[in-house]
Amino acid sequence: MSGVAAAEGRDRWVRRFHPSPGARRTLICFPHAGGSAGYWFPLSEALAPDVEVLVVQYPGRADRLGEDALTSIEELADEAHEALRPWLTGRPVFFGHSMGAIVAFEVARRMERETGRSPDRIVASAAGAPSDRVDEGIRFLDDEAVLAAVLDLGGTDRALAEEPELVDLLLPAIRGDLEAVESYLAGPETVVACPITVFTGRTDPKVRPAHADAWRRHTLASCDTRVFAGDHFYFTAEPELFTDRLRAVLG
Repeated sequence: MSGVAAAEGRDRWVRRFHPSPGARRTLICFPHAGGSAGYWFPLSEALAPDVEVLVVQYPGRADRLGEDALTSIEELADEAHEALRPWLTGRPVFFGHSMGAIVAFEVARRMERETGRSPDRIVASAAGAPSDRVDEGIRFLDDEAVLAAVLDLGGTDRALAEEPELVDLLLPAIRGDLEAVESYLAGPETVVACPITVFTGRTDPKVRPAHADAWRRHTLASCDTRVFAGDHFYFTAEPELFTDRLRAVLG
């Protein structure tokens, strides 16, 4: 890939809302299914300037709405890894929420294969382990049922359902993400070398304690779990507590 093409790829895939060249740490965020980079703007603002936050922007949403959504975790990880290369020379921390945790895990694997280095840590938020996936087949449902399933998880304004034109714009990306995450399954022997911290909500209907604990299979280092009050989008209930605990993990 030429230098110009590589730069264009980074511009499409990586958002730096608060550039902080003097930051002591770098946090790379991978959004949830249907989510866009802008969702993590408040976190970037809260952590700057001590931590520079980069957020991956998947195709098919926000300012990439005109692009087709990718439909496999492997494709998402390949493209994200390529775009993130300039920031993988150090030891960033990866944070992935829901589907994003699986993308983060796979980007870490690609980083290790290519450089022999790992992220400093993966924070897997509200996600079952790579070998502990349940294909619910939501992607095969009609539009109304898909939208209802997404809204039931929280994190999305229910007023969206009253905007049919907006729903029509967003559904292709949601369906693409659902196909990617529901069709993904890794073997229990698939591991990374870095530590993993699992963040989970106590009442998350998708991630029970056993699902969180299963992340231990996927690291050669340590794995610990932090449980918050709340559901799949637990951090919306106590955002300051979430930020403080994430800051503590960042060291």
